[in-house]
Amino acid sequence: MKLTFYITLISISLIAPFTFSQEFDEAFLKSLPDGTADALLEQNQDRKAAEEIQYRRPSTFIKKPEPTSDRFGANIFSMMQSSLMPLNEPNFDSSYILDSGDVLELQLIGQKSDIAKLFVKRDGSVNIDDIGKFNVAGLSLDKAIDLIKTKISQTFIGVEAYVTLTEVRDIQIIMSGNVYNPGSYTLNGNSNIFHALSVSGGPSEYGSFRSIDLVRNNKKIETVDLYETFIYGRPSFNTRLRSGDLIFINAVENIVSISGAVKRPGTYEIKKGENLSNILEFSNGLTAFADLKNIKLERILDGRIKGLPIANISQFDDIEANDMDRIFIRKHPFRSIEVSGAVINPGTYLMNEGDSILDAVESAGGYADTAFIFGAVYQNVETMLISQDALEKLYENSIQKISQIVKAGGSDKDFTAFIKILEQLKSTKASGRIVVDLSSDQDPSLVREGDTLLIPEITSQVHIYGSLANNGSALYVEGKNIDYYLNKKGGLTEGADKKNIYILHPNGESIRAKMNKNVFTSRNKEIKIYPGSIIFIPEEFDNKYQSMLQAQAYATILGNLGVTLASLAVLKD
Repeated sequence: MKLTFYITLISISLIAPFTFSQEFDEAFLKSLPDGTADALLEQNQDRKAAEEIQYRRPSTFIKKPEPTSDRFGANIFSMMQSSLMPLNEPNFDSSYILDSGDVLELQLIGQKSDIAKLFVKRDGSVNIDDIGKFNVAGLSLDKAIDLIKTKISQTFIGVEAYVTLTEVRDIQIIMSGNVYNPGSYTLNGNSNIFHALSVSGGPSEYGSFRSIDLVRNNKKIETVDLYETFIYGRPSFNTRLRSGDLIFINAVENIVSISGAVKRPGTYEIKKGENLSNILEFSNGLTAFADLKNIKLERILDGRIKGLPIANISQFDDIEANDMDRIFIRKHPFRSIEVSGAVINPGTYLMNEGDSILDAVESAGGYADTAFIFGAVYQNVETMLISQDALEKLYENSIQKISQIVKAGGSDKDFTAFIKILEQLKSTKASGRIVVDLSSDQDPSLVREGDTLLIPEITSQVHIYGSLANNGSALYVEGKNIDYYLNKKGGLTEGADKKNIYILHPNGESIRAKMNKNVFTSRNKEIKIYPGSIIFIPEEFDNKYQSMLQAQAYATILGNLGVTLASLAVLKD
């Protein structure tokens, strides 16, 4: 049995290259030992998946093994042919020129019915029974069809002829010069220069996209500029290739880059005699953000990079491009800010440099009647990144203090409480909230790109969470202090930390209050509570490391990061 099993496996390995491309016979699969059939099918499926990932078609393209150039157009030739097998992608049309190797199919219907293949022989002729040989090489497909139909009508009465091109000849061409993968290629007889460039990987790093010669019988018969197609959308591949053709990619002349306020920044190839205005054209022109008073041209002169002043964009018409020129057109520093909530027209607005948050409110149509200006939430991208970094560092430092708790002889209870704070800290997402005062017409805060401003609606709630008999919200009563709201929720629990009670005001400011012997100090009684204020009472910890972490963590969570009600819901669990 074992011998049979091994022989079967050996047989599978020998026939795999031929069998894996087909479906397995059910009887064959049943004859295999237990588990072998499943393994065989799984391997076959894996192979098929690998082929689908690597190849576009069974014998055509693979991805280049190294990064392509960042030059405009280079990404079009990121693939290359995987073998010298013919590329059968081009479709023929009625203008296709017949030659030796093409195959036509002739179908006769009527008093004489027949189907025959007509092979274009080396002498350019085809042969039809009862008619004989006649030449079709050099004729376009439509003219050859007309000729064949004429021959049929002259020979047979009451017979209709239908002619199709069923097989296209192969041709062999040579790719040379500054090409990514030079050599001899076998292509479809309907191919043009673009197909040849595709299979060979296109121009190399130093190859031109704009000067590609087609040489036939030692004569240059066409020069192709790929920009004509890539940029202007003009057909530039009209000539079909023939066996023996040589395609030569010339060396690139000038490479110029353009960046800033243009619609398609990039690196472009410039022909000798072209000027910088061509670069502007290749890059699709200026954007609406272009600052035409700030245009910079850098050029290599006498072995040094020098900046040339450009006072007017029209100067580009008279400046001939040099190799390695660099053009930068400054963008006007407009900033977009999203304004949402209780404003007349919420949305994203484009602001000028130097505009303030109040200007953004004005752009949004001003405040709605329900706006709670004191509770405005203004967030800045840079501040968010700083807050995120600070939060991560605090978390990392807190992790390191776990070992200190162990060394200090902390109890399991202390350790569990410490971990709970860390979990709360980790679940908090950083924001870029900045405290602003929109009640004043003098707020100096200037908008930055990506800022957001939320104007909430007026609220009548004060939110109380933490070590309380009951967590939740209470109705705001003007003039009432902290102990009023704590009593509304049943007072503090036995484990509450009376020395560290945190208040987050609607504008983002945070305050820490303390109690002495269950009585608030006179200073704490003066702490004002607003509609929308959040009062949080943490648990009390004896361990000094925990107390240190608690102070840092809750100050970060409630203050710097602007804790929301969703965040507090996590903290109270």
